[in-house]
Amino acid sequence: MANFTQLAIDENISHQEVTHSAVVLASVVGTEEVVTSGEMWTTIHMHHAFIEEGANTNPQSFFVQTNLAATGSDESWTTVAQFTTTDATTVEEDMTATEAAGETELAIASSTGFANGDYIYIEDNTTVANSEWQQIAFVTATPTINIVSPGLETGKDASDRIWSDAETFTYILDLSGVGRWRVVYMNQGGTAMNTAIWVRFITTTDIE
Repeated sequence: MANFTQLAIDENISHQEVTHSAVVLASVVGTEEVVTSGEMWTTIHMHHAFIEEGANTNPQSFFVQTNLAATGSDESWTTVAQFTTTDATTVEEDMTATEAAGETELAIASSTGFANGDYIYIEDNTTVANSEWQQIAFVTATPTINIVSPGLETGKDASDRIWSDAETFTYILDLSGVGRWRVVYMNQGGTAMNTAIWVRFITTTDIE
């Protein structure tokens, strides 16, 4: 029986904020990942969040693309999977207290628009990389948002913001016959929303 190992977690698109425009609108192409000998499949995690309040009438999409050649023309990319975001009307609430790393109970002024089980984006107004995706365990009338343990990855200030309708997508890409792959993110439409994204992956190899 084969023994499997995994390489270190890596980024295909760094954690960043994407501003749409009225013409081309933001598009971000991930780093081209060249497939090497022994790599069997990669698990891709795509994180998405709104950082603008209102109706998202032009949903955004992640495109997982492959190329048969490890080097060469960029004309041969093929989309093997597409993930389109929700068209929900997002809401935002400022945090009303400073919370330490590991905290699961987040104080806010109103819980309207947030529901048990929803994914949220907690935007750090100082450092984008310290923003984080979390899942709501339950909402109380206090009002507070209680997130799933182990809680906040980093501490948050009272001025930081919580956004509704965040999403995560996962795709397992079979690397057999693939020379390289990438993720393309497109934020399209004149009434699209400003967003935050992050794409990470981990590759599995056969060591025997």
